[in-house]
Amino acid sequence: MCQINYTTENKKNKPLNQIEMGKIETMLNEGYNSTQIAKAIERDSSCIQKEIKNFSTIVKINKKCDVCKKYEECKKTGLCGNNMLVGYCSSCKDCKIAVENCEDYEPIVKCNKLRGRKKVCNGCPNFKQCRKAKLVYIAEKALKQHEENKKKSIKKMKEIKNTEYMDALSEKIKHGISPEVALQTTENKTGEKISLPTLYLRIDRGLMKCKNIDLRNKLKREPKEEKRERNPNREKHRANGRSYGDLSEEEKTQKLDGFGEMDTVEGIKGSKLLMTLINKKTSFLFGIPINNKKQESIIKELDKLEITMKDKFKLILEKIITDNGCEFLDYKGIEESKNGEEKRLSLYYADPYASYEKGQIENQHRLIRYFYPKGVDFAKYKDSDIIEKINRINNYPRKNLGWSTPYKEMEKIIGKEMLDKLGFYEIAIENLNMTRKNAA
Repeated sequence: MCQINYTTENKKNKPLNQIEMGKIETMLNEGYNSTQIAKAIERDSSCIQKEIKNFSTIVKINKKCDVCKKYEECKKTGLCGNNMLVGYCSSCKDCKIAVENCEDYEPIVKCNKLRGRKKVCNGCPNFKQCRKAKLVYIAEKALKQHEENKKKSIKKMKEIKNTEYMDALSEKIKHGISPEVALQTTENKTGEKISLPTLYLRIDRGLMKCKNIDLRNKLKREPKEEKRERNPNREKHRANGRSYGDLSEEEKTQKLDGFGEMDTVEGIKGSKLLMTLINKKTSFLFGIPINNKKQESIIKELDKLEITMKDKFKLILEKIITDNGCEFLDYKGIEESKNGEEKRLSLYYADPYASYEKGQIENQHRLIRYFYPKGVDFAKYKDSDIIEKINRINNYPRKNLGWSTPYKEMEKIIGKEMLDKLGFYEIAIENLNMTRKNAA
């Protein structure tokens, strides 16, 4: 049977065990420093230094008031308990007897040998002869201190009497609303507060009517793939000022009027897919079903959207960032206006393998993928069903909008009449269902 060879890397962020504490004490007594001990037990040297600094104890020998940390501030009287002396002594710090009974006595460890890496008295050749207060690392006492710290760190769960409020939160979370959004959009008439970490903890401990299975994003992320080499033949369309690098710093970092992002969401290759457009300022999402991944299909849907919206199109989609997919290579067709203008929009391409440059639309795809996981064929669903899910996403409150919804923010720009024309409508938070079920 073979044992795993532990290294410093796989011991990282793990507390020291009893055996390791014993080794630290033994090696300190033998005169080794923290760096040598760290190598011996395969730990980081900073871990050993912190252990020695925080969990060493002071051995009190020959108590003297003048070496106490609180000597200057001390005003205690009558500690000796001898009534005959009370009235004769001005203060206890001038008495040799009283210091033995003082519970607040904390001696200062002063020694010229405690310099550099030598922080404790362990291993000192004059240890037995020295009558000063000593700072010593003792494994047994350090272990007890660790256990006490663990007990103190455990927080008791706050008892919440307002069960109606908690039930309202649970009901929203069951409908696919995140705990953070549920907290911000649920009215609490009693004024009783609960923090977001506490809410997650209550769900985890089974103190709510909802469970962890109701949380959409409580999953482990997959590791990132290694970056592949760029193909220079696919970068021709990014010339003539259409690269992401041609945007100004303000355009890259701030959510300006008329800025958007474009992408596609694929189900099964060769089947129906979703063309997605997002206005960065409002986080409003357009999800348009298309039959194939051809350039003509993208241009056709943009033509329809422009004709419907007319002059309001440029208010939300004047400049668009997209990726280097084959469906977006015809920049001339995408930019050409059908309303007689020179350009309907300006197109910019993100750098290859840099999806973070259009990160807002990528985050929106996470919500779409919750309704339609990878491998789901969009052809099995009606266009009206897909658009209905997009409408739910646009009525989901966002932190970056001050807990308003993309629908409400878009309504301020293009008006309710235009949103009705595009097939979007408002859903109250009480009626919003973000689960895969077909509930409205």
